[in-house]
Parts: sequence; structure tokens; C-alpha cells
Amino acid sequence: MELKMNRAAISAAEPSGSLMQEQSVELDYVLPDYYPDVCKLVKCIVTPAVTGESISGGRLSYELRADVRILYCSENSHILQCVTQTLHFSRTAELGMSGEDVTAEIVPVTDYVNCRAVSRRRLDVRGAVTVRIRTDACRQQEALCDISGKGIQLCRIPVQYPSKHLRCVRNLFLAEELELGASKPPVLHIVRCEAQPMEESHKIVSGKLLAQGSLQIRLLYACEKDGDGSLETMAFRIPYSQLVEMEGMEEQDTCNVRTDVAVCDIKPVTDASGDVRLLRCEAELRLVCTARRMTAESLICDAFSTEHPSRCTTEELCTSSTPEPFSEMHVCSTKLPCTDSELDCVYDAWCDVRNLTAHADWEAGEIHITGMLCCNALVKESGGMPRLLEKEEPFEHRFAVPELDEHTTVQVHAHAEHCTYTLSEQAEVALKAELRLEGTVCRCSICEVLTDFEVDEETANPHDHALKLYFGRAGERIWDIARRCRTSVSAIMEENDLTEEILTENGMLLIPIVHQ
Repeated sequence: MELKMNRAAISAAEPSGSLMQEQSVELDYVLPDYYPDVCKLVKCIVTPAVTGESISGGRLSYELRADVRILYCSENSHILQCVTQTLHFSRTAELGMSGEDVTAEIVPVTDYVNCRAVSRRRLDVRGAVTVRIRTDACRQQEALCDISGKGIQLCRIPVQYPSKHLRCVRNLFLAEELELGASKPPVLHIVRCEAQPMEESHKIVSGKLLAQGSLQIRLLYACEKDGDGSLETMAFRIPYSQLVEMEGMEEQDTCNVRTDVAVCDIKPVTDASGDVRLLRCEAELRLVCTARRMTAESLICDAFSTEHPSRCTTEELCTSSTPEPFSEMHVCSTKLPCTDSELDCVYDAWCDVRNLTAHADWEAGEIHITGMLCCNALVKESGGMPRLLEKEEPFEHRFAVPELDEHTTVQVHAHAEHCTYTLSEQAEVALKAELRLEGTVCRCSICEVLTDFEVDEETANPHDHALKLYFGRAGERIWDIARRCRTSVSAIMEENDLTEEILTENGMLLIPIVHQ
């Protein structure tokens, strides 16, 4: 009987790659005439965000936006002033990925920022943004799924792999006009704005992916209260819903949506009475949508011929599972002391997460997440001047995940979902932050599969007996015995009334010889 071989194309996972780029942030800014002179610098904040990306020929191109916000006080005034500028950068990166369907996750983080007043009207900002890029790719790898003829015996293994991986990015624009409550003083200008997607959900509706959620916005604005400068906080949510069409997506696909905030601008608007009691919010969200379809295939990991000498060619196959999402809460507490002044109140407090890392501790069966929590408290000194207290606090979080191994990969994002504070009599701010740690765990499996098989048809295996005796040992595979004796697994099991393909005890076996 002629030898026939059937092959299957499997999506094999390339090893994940990572690289970092640094983007310098430089700004030489002269204050416009309507800004007061600089007397005291309070803080310079740089908020980076990716606004666009594309991959072509192994090269990643992306657009980076950096919002620079400089807080300062002028002479003889307790009103906190704010200078805002937006910088745009275009960058490229060589990914060095040889596979197909390359995807990249881009996370920009402010590394450092320094600001100094060159004069009362001129500010000089120098800083850097670190862009972390994590890449994934898959390639088509052929493997044998069936061989027939020439007395071929096959050992198979089940393999699950992503037969289809879809990805698209949709930009969603939100606009909302908000009115201050009657108890709130009119707005002078916005000091700080923080936007975070919340209550996210997604589902497939009529062949399209429906992404829903709300954008939570917290802002701090300057105002006048009781004849002096002050600060007020405000929080609100804007709901959003978007249908995303992904060509080729089906109901059984596993989908995921990650929402990034690319732009969030808050502009004060004068109402009919002439007071600034309206806020116009304009935001741009980037919905990173993925869909993955898993397929099962039975591949050959070993083979031999009972009739002729044969030779196998194998390759290592790495396949990835469907990413499993996780969401964990971690509570951090710290104290921010003020040793040289008394404090009247705390205007606002917030936290940022930096140096976030995650890995699978497969020996302990846990996911290990570490990072640095940058804590900030904007306070009012007894003399009425605003001041920023800062402190960095390391944190780590562990949680159990079953069936981890050394090939498991982890992706994680973190943000402070809630931040509460109390002011003690000792001029110390006790801050408590509730961190939301969200990400995915992806398991990879590695196995040896046959990619080619050859039979020496000019040479026949000797068959000088019909039955032989073999002493088997507990734990030995029937397949290994059959290969050594050039017979079939089914013949050995049938002759010896075996029900398992691994011997459970030592004993003598009858080995019938298969001739075809």
C-alpha cells in the first residue's frame, strides 16, 4: 500500500518580545500676558498617551501625545495657577519579529520631569517618557496529522491552537457639557484632570462586538472662596457604547476589549449669567478589540513502520491558549508628613503607578505583581499657600492561579480606583489607595510534532517469529514496547487483556508481530 501523508497548518506562537524607547520632553515656555508672574513652582506633571499606531514590515509606527501641566503660585496670591501645553511626537521601532500577525502593546510612562523658572515669565521643562513595547506574533507551521500505508503505526497528541486571531483599534469620541452644582463656586481654571474607563463590558451582537462602559472623570479646579484662592474637586461619569465590526468574527470566538484614554480635555465655559459654571468635556477613547478562535487538532508526535525501517523528522511546536482575564484589588496605605509647616486642609489626593511588572511564579502557583505607587496630596498650608506633598511607596501583590508553568505569560495594567485621605493634627496626611490590577494570563504549551516521515521501502523488517515474550515494568508505555518490537499498540493490548496504555505493574507480556 502506497505511503500517504496529510499535513495541517498550525498557528505557532513566537516568543514574546519587549523593548523600550525613551522620548525626551523639552519645553521652553514664555507666559502669555494674561498669566501672573511666577513666584513659587508647585509641580510639573507630564501625562503621556498613545493616540495612534500601525505595524508594517516588522516596523511599528506610533503617535505619542504628552500633556504638560505646570502648577505655580504668583506673588501675593493663594490662587494655584496652571499652565498647560500639549506636545506631539512620531516614533518608529524595529520589532524584530519574523512571524505573522504581529501585535504590539504600547505603554508610555513618565520617567522623570524637572521644571525651573528661568525668570518670572519664562519656564523651562526637561523630562523623559519611557515607552514600553510588548510584542506578540504567530506563524504558520506545518505538521503531520495523518500517515497511512506501509504498516504505519502512529502516536498522536491533541493540540489546541488559535486558528484565527483578529485585532482592530477603534477611536471613540465623547463630548459632554456639564453644569456645576449650586453649591460649587465658579471655575477660574482647571488644575488637574484624570480620566479612567470603568464598568467595562463587551458582547457579540449580530456579528459585531458591542463595547460598553463609562468614563469616570475626576478634576480639580481653581476658584475663589471667602475672598481667597481655593481648590474644588468634581467627579462625573460619561457613559459610552460602540459597535465594532471585525471581519471574520463569529459567535464562538473569545473576545476582549481594552480601553485606553488618548485625550481628555476639560474647558470652562461662561454661562448666560457671565459666570464660568459650565464645563465642556471632549474625550477620545481607543478601543483595542481582539477576537480569538481556538481549534483542536490531533497531531502525530511519533511514528514507525512495521514493514520497513523508517525515520521521523520532528520540530518543536509552541501554541498559546486563550488569554484568561483577571481583576484584583490591592490596598496600599502610606503617610505623607509635612515637617516644616502646619496644614489647614487637604484639597485633593491621587496616586499613579509606575514600574509595573508581573510574572508567573509557577513553582508557587501564583501571579506576582510589583510596582511603585507615587502618592500625591495637594494641601493648604496655615498661611493659605497651596503645597504638594509627594511620596513613593513600593507594593507587591500575589494571587493564586492553577496550572501555571514556566511558559505562562502575564500582562497587567493598574490604576488607583479609589483614593481616600485623612489629615492628622501632626500635619500628616494618611493616604489609602485601592489599586485595580487587571490583565490576562496566557498559557503556552510546547510539544514535539512530526513534520516529515520517510520509509526505506527497499529494506524489509525481519519477521522470523510470530510471537515473543517481553518483561514489562510498571510505568512503561505500551507505545515504546510496540515501537521496539515493530508491532502495534492495539495488538499488544488485545493479546494481554490490557485496558491502559501505561503498565501499572511488572509482568511478562506476549508480543504478537504485526505484518501489515
